[in-house]
Amino acid sequence: MSEFNEKMAHIAEDAVDYARKLKKELDYSEASIKDIEAICTLLYNDIPRGLFKKLLRKPPPEDMFVQMSTMLGAYVGEVMRRHYGGDWSIEDVLGSGKTIVITIGELKTFPPAKIYKRLKNGPEDSIDSYYHVMTKDQERKF
Repeated sequence: MSEFNEKMAHIAEDAVDYARKLKKELDYSEASIKDIEAICTLLYNDIPRGLFKKLLRKPPPEDMFVQMSTMLGAYVGEVMRRHYGGDWSIEDVLGSGKTIVITIGELKTFPPAKIYKRLKNGPEDSIDSYYHVMTKDQERKF
């Protein structure tokens, strides 16, 4: 296992520990992606929206979004990797700078970036749907 694969696996374990605090058991099964979606919903719903709410509470700092996105995205990617293979890497993406990517065969996908969008945009960026779309082609190969 490459050094970066090991690092992402350790970060995914942080997500397992975090989920336990929320009474969710992440077991790296594909069904556990629904629990990641539920965690994202909890986090999204906890963010103050609208002027009144923002006056009462400050929104979380940007680094919290990045940290949670990396942790939960590492878990989603590890579920993919454990079921379909693949490797983690960091790549330069035009206009986005460096980003974390998992490559499974010819598929390149960006679980931490998707979690970030989910936390910012809400249910319209469903992690459950994302996972199934990303793995659909892989399932046909087996």
